[in-house]
Amino acid sequence: MSIVNNIVNQIKGLPRGPQPAIPSRELWITAFGCMIGLGITAILAYTWNCPMLAGPFGSTATLIYGAHKAPLAQPRNILLGHFLAALMGVAVYDFFGTTWWSIALGVTLATIFMVVTHSIHPPAGATAYVAVLTGGLGQGYSFILNPIMIGVFILALVAVIVNKAGKRDYPVAWW
Repeated sequence: MSIVNNIVNQIKGLPRGPQPAIPSRELWITAFGCMIGLGITAILAYTWNCPMLAGPFGSTATLIYGAHKAPLAQPRNILLGHFLAALMGVAVYDFFGTTWWSIALGVTLATIFMVVTHSIHPPAGATAYVAVLTGGLGQGYSFILNPIMIGVFILALVAVIVNKAGKRDYPVAWW
């Protein structure tokens, strides 16, 4: 037990960046948004037996509900970033299958297209990764629509509603 206490004390002693206090109201809005947005996609996945769940949605939710003012969390970045990433990932899988280099190529192409279109959304890199690794969850090009575009549209819509209801400035920019 003294080893654990020693580690905890060492971690507490590490220098911290200046972090402003986060009001509990902000935490509640973030928690509510995450639960509702991800909950809807999960309900659709389980009730209709459709593949509405994608791993990148978790990190998208973290951005749009927890860092709602960040440029990477705005609707253009979310929607266009995931679209481009899913398209690049499935196309790379379609042409080359799943290999170590095709996964890297899919994510690289997705990143390049996001940079060129000013729609960088880091979780979308994972969308491309999943698309190449799984062949779009075995669905091919329909993976772009379901789960990706339907899922991110639901997450963005809930983010707009919850953040507006919570009197938070989201989106900062629509497109």
